[in-house]
Amino acid sequence: MVEIITDLFWNTWSLVAVMAPYLLIGFAIAGLLHGLLRADFIDRFLGKPGLGGVVNASLFGVPMPLCSCSVIPIAASLRKSGASRGATASFMSSTPQTGIDSIMATYSLLGGAFTLVRVVVAFICGIVTGYLIELFCREKPKPAVPDMANLSFSPSTDAVDTASTDCCSATKPKRDWRECLRYGFVTLPGDLAGALLFGLFLAGLITTFITGDLLQDSMSSGPLAFLFATLISLPLYVCATASIPMAYALIAAGLSPGAALVFLITGPATNTATIVTVWKMLGRKATAIYLLSLLVISWLAGALFNASLSTELSAMAMHHDAHDHTTAGEHISGILLTGLLLFTFVRSRKKQEKSCCCS
Repeated sequence: MVEIITDLFWNTWSLVAVMAPYLLIGFAIAGLLHGLLRADFIDRFLGKPGLGGVVNASLFGVPMPLCSCSVIPIAASLRKSGASRGATASFMSSTPQTGIDSIMATYSLLGGAFTLVRVVVAFICGIVTGYLIELFCREKPKPAVPDMANLSFSPSTDAVDTASTDCCSATKPKRDWRECLRYGFVTLPGDLAGALLFGLFLAGLITTFITGDLLQDSMSSGPLAFLFATLISLPLYVCATASIPMAYALIAAGLSPGAALVFLITGPATNTATIVTVWKMLGRKATAIYLLSLLVISWLAGALFNASLSTELSAMAMHHDAHDHTTAGEHISGILLTGLLLFTFVRSRKKQEKSCCCS
């Protein structure tokens, strides 16, 4: 029993230590992006109808450090601000799959080639999903806007200028370096802490109790493997970052990299909250297109992945297979990351309890 607990601890800790330096760097870059990007800029960037808006939404969504639930209020804001159905769906499809923190963490455990493929597939998912919705879910024509030039009265220029200034000042909050640090190392880790800690612990359990020859033959790389990856990802709420150690552990248990890619695509982008949001904002037909597009693209990508790169990537993905290979710097980073996640997790729980008591 003691040996099992020891193995569980070291298997979990090795994943934490290996991911920690890259994840901390990802948090820092996410804070910088938060300071550079403004909400009004996002609204203009995604407001174009047609393929242009869809491509922009996917291009913008891939590096955004937003998990499956964090993306919901932003997508709703974009939709209200004039973004088309396709652009909104593209953003909701590509954004939860990746993020700068997730990209760094994927590289730490699964290597550069796997990381590149994951980013490219997320980008393609956003474009295909959004454009199909643009084609088959036409927007209702907007009511005609009255021609203000033909009206008999003229509003005061000073009043218009004042309203415009107040509106702009309300939508452009000033973000200094302290706000960037707060978002990168307090807000974002707080959003991810619970799911990431759970994902790391679950990955440690899989690594400890599931042997490398458990998933063999058809359950390793065939259609059954893809079905297995899809079925375990659909009911789970896993963000893009928390799903990485779980995918790593599944590969260690014998699952093919292609099936692991299916898990990384469908898990973050198809949780219940996202599906309900897509249904409410975009409608039933768009929701069906959204789900089918993600499933078909993930399976095709997984099959191509196994056919072309599985051998190379299996070796690359397992280059951190033992805690003995971790360096002193990785252990120190792991301690910092663990402390940060625990602190932000407790802090967010206290804030939730306080808000519940006040309400």
